[in-house]
Amino acid sequence: MPDLRMMIANNRASRFIMISLLCVAAALLNWGFGYFVFVVLTIPLFVNTIFTAAVTFYAGLVPGIAVVVINRLFRLVEPGGMSLFILVSIVEVIIIWRLKPELTWPGFRSSRAFAETVNILWRLALLYVVTSLTASVLGGLIGFYYIIAEPEMAQERFSPNTVFQTAFYDGGIHQLATSIFSRIPINLIDRAIVIFGGYFVALGIRKLMDRPAFHRN
Repeated sequence: MPDLRMMIANNRASRFIMISLLCVAAALLNWGFGYFVFVVLTIPLFVNTIFTAAVTFYAGLVPGIAVVVINRLFRLVEPGGMSLFILVSIVEVIIIWRLKPELTWPGFRSSRAFAETVNILWRLALLYVVTSLTASVLGGLIGFYYIIAEPEMAQERFSPNTVFQTAFYDGGIHQLATSIFSRIPINLIDRAIVIFGGYFVALGIRKLMDRPAFHRN
């Protein structure tokens, strides 16, 4: 019995270490991928939460939020690195955790597998719509807060939706509506990459983490 308890304790400790390392790696990959897309390729997308979504799909709520926090800690060197926009990522993690489908890919080899795969894709599509709208509304409200409360920071902050904001402003649309609606086109593209891409990354993580080499004592 003591040996069994020791084995269980060792397995829990090993998994905690592996998940902790995974969270740090995911935060680094978020930063690197976001920088590559937004700065190097100059594509106006956020895409810096794809690995946060992947960890949430694979490991659940707490590791997902841990990636969000670590990601923000890496950005403390940037102006406004720790801002209220962290709430958007945390809420997104909670939504993914609550609505995520089972982490599996049955394929299309049989009618049963086909039905299970369609159900997974449907659940992912639902997640995509919900996270897109939530990120747009919550991000818009936070953005509007900065416009009112900290206009200097709002002017210095450049994000993928800035181009759309300019178009809405030129059309004479209210600042709050502009802050929300200017995010929708970006988030519709961004969340498609984050949700579907994050799910398939999570499948790869599960395959890697389930290898015997990661479970040797």
